[in-house]
Amino acid sequence: MQVRRARPGDGAGMARVHVAAWRAAYQGIMTDDRLAGLSERTFAQRWESIVTSPGEVRNFVVERDRQIVAIGSAGPPRQPVPAGEVHMVNVHPDAWGTGAGTAMLERLQDELRTLGYTSAYLWVADGNQRAITFYANRGWSPDGEVMDDERESPPLRELRYVQEL
Repeated sequence: MQVRRARPGDGAGMARVHVAAWRAAYQGIMTDDRLAGLSERTFAQRWESIVTSPGEVRNFVVERDRQIVAIGSAGPPRQPVPAGEVHMVNVHPDAWGTGAGTAMLERLQDELRTLGYTSAYLWVADGNQRAITFYANRGWSPDGEVMDDERESPPLRELRYVQEL
């Protein structure tokens, strides 16, 4: 397994992971229609645009056998808090339990340290027990903050987890 910065040309592989991860992880949390309507093509275009545009958020992939199996992003916080943010970690369901998620999370935490952060936070969907357990087993803990992500319909309830770096 190799963790590396995302680069131009990774959009399709990143989209494949993103869509498959959401369809598996958000079953019963998001509506079936929303999950069925996820488009790899749309996500690929979005990821390709993100990867080729300069920005403060750092995007990474995990490759195994020359296939992207996990994606993640970290950088400055979207909220006014003195902590870095793990914006996302998504692992293709075929790679669950292989260490790809742990490798990604560790790389994102290292990146936040490099950026000068001493603590970090992330949001996890309420009801995504697999992700909640994953983060808890790696030292992350809920701080009681809750957010409704209004970009989803119905809004997606998310719980904030924090960790000292």
